[in-house]
Amino acid sequence: MRIIYWNMSCLEPEIEAVSKEVFQLARHFRNSLVFGINAHYLCRSSIKKRYIGFNPIFDPILRFVIPILELLADISHIYGEICPWIFYKTLKRRPLVLTIASEKGCPRLDFLDRCRKIFVQTETLSKKLLALGLEENKVELLYPAVDLARFRPTGKASDLTGHPRVLFATAPRSQEEMEARGVNLLLMAAKTSPDIHYRLLYRKWKNGYTSLQSTENLIAGRRLENVTLTNSISHDMPSIYNKHHFTVIPYTRSDGGKECPNSLVEGLACGLPVLISSVSPFAYFVEEHACGVVFDPIPSCLITAIETGMKRYQELSNNAIKTANTYFSQDKLLARVERIYREIL
Repeated sequence: MRIIYWNMSCLEPEIEAVSKEVFQLARHFRNSLVFGINAHYLCRSSIKKRYIGFNPIFDPILRFVIPILELLADISHIYGEICPWIFYKTLKRRPLVLTIASEKGCPRLDFLDRCRKIFVQTETLSKKLLALGLEENKVELLYPAVDLARFRPTGKASDLTGHPRVLFATAPRSQEEMEARGVNLLLMAAKTSPDIHYRLLYRKWKNGYTSLQSTENLIAGRRLENVTLTNSISHDMPSIYNKHHFTVIPYTRSDGGKECPNSLVEGLACGLPVLISSVSPFAYFVEEHACGVVFDPIPSCLITAIETGMKRYQELSNNAIKTANTYFSQDKLLARVERIYREIL
């Protein structure tokens, strides 16, 4: 079967969550193509990796090209927002599968009704779509997944007798995102908790970004010796996770970032409990499965959450591993998606 994955990601799977999820599928379903539209490139393509992407400025041409290109597919799988800009208007000739990896935007029932299957990543969105009147068998909760053979605990490299080490790996690309993503909250907590080490894992985007310099200035201005900021692409993320006690999702608003962050999923698979703010859409899951600590998005509450997490560490870590094996298996996800494709065909 030939699948075309239509998405609005930056086509950088090494560092960006939605790109990573799309290319995970494309690698498995080898007779496939990834088609992207994103403002951070003019045109980007690779014959070897089977992808092509264009800037939105080509909108008039894309509206003509996309329906023609769709004829090459057996199934069109849209991956991204609840109402994916140009794709919901242009993709009408092949069966549609939609994965909603970002809940931003307003749902359009005319488009959602045309989708044969809709995958969501939070229970909240599942309930919202069903309340709109969509058929129950059309909407399915399917979390992002990781390779559990690669992302796994390594005998707990983190020394629990040492100072807590917290990893922030949901870095904002723009300066404007820093507040909602929780960067300022983290740095304020670091100022009042010098015994806790925080590592901010930023990435080298191909087209640059505006949050790096602002974050460096804040760290230097506050003289935060317990904060490490790295700016690189890591090809061995499991080893980084296993050098920390926790991952942290410190959103200060519900739309602070991806609803189900990949760093949360990967960290759990490595046995790291997650520290997640109460306004984050995935906080309910962490609380339900006791695989981390939920805190109100203020610095003092984050520090208390870290202290609580250290006291309950072994319990939370065991729950993290169990939860990852149950809900975030790459093999299970790929098998489920393949069954859906075959049912549709």
